[in-house]
Amino acid sequence: MKFDYVARETATNLRRNITLTIAAVVTVAVSLSLFGSTLLLNQGVDNVSARWRDGIELIAFLKEDVTEEQHDAIREMLDANPEVGDFRYVDLEASKAEALRLFERHDAMRAQIESGTRVPDSYRLKPASSDINLMSSLGEQLEAQPGVLTVRDVSDSVKTVTGVSNFAQKFMLFVGVFLLAAALLLILNTIRMAMFARRREIEVMKLVGATNWFIRVPFMLEGIIQGLVGAGFALGAVFALDLGMQKAAENEEYQAIMQGFVANSRELWLTAGAVVTLGIVIGAAGSGWALSRFLKV
Repeated sequence: MKFDYVARETATNLRRNITLTIAAVVTVAVSLSLFGSTLLLNQGVDNVSARWRDGIELIAFLKEDVTEEQHDAIREMLDANPEVGDFRYVDLEASKAEALRLFERHDAMRAQIESGTRVPDSYRLKPASSDINLMSSLGEQLEAQPGVLTVRDVSDSVKTVTGVSNFAQKFMLFVGVFLLAAALLLILNTIRMAMFARRREIEVMKLVGATNWFIRVPFMLEGIIQGLVGAGFALGAVFALDLGMQKAAENEEYQAIMQGFVANSRELWLTAGAVVTLGIVIGAAGSGWALSRFLKV
């Protein structure tokens, strides 16, 4: 099979059904934009809540000059306190690694950390109960301990961001899946119309001995191109969202909430790969379905 034949026939099919092709590409682009944005937001939520996993509600950051005796006193207080359900110590090395991961794409913050700025070690606590008064009391007791720099709890802002983001993810995923199904049907209909417009040519090709794949490949490629072009537009939307998240995280007004919310480079490129792969799959599935139903060779 010659490449120039496949390219020519595919281009002819795309031009002949230009309105359906545009509709299919736009639908694929919108659905994959929502799908990619959902993945990106999910990774952001995972990052921003990384410190609060496993039920951790309080973090006590330690001073730079904390002594071993003060460490022991804090541990004894936590062991003896019935208000503490569980706790763990995160040392300097682990704290620095966590900070570098959370701020991987914040050049200024990474430069500070890598230049030697100390990332405090900490004790992370899971209270015995979620009672607000209990947590407040426990926080005050920790702050009174020698060697404790500051105590942070799961703030309302973090909970709000996580809750709103989770709702947005579910909504976008639902709409995205619905639009992906619509895109699949549009691609199927586009391929069907292309086959109908060229039905006489296909009959002649069959009569002169053309193989199944000789007939099918241009139509398959047409669907894959539609999926890929739609995925390309979706990638633009995903990268735009990522840039917006970076800008928000760097804004002093939102930094306390958005700190660490940005997906790291690996997560961003995994999302991009998933969007492109899904675009190819949707295009191939739509054209393959149309060929199996309407092309009798």
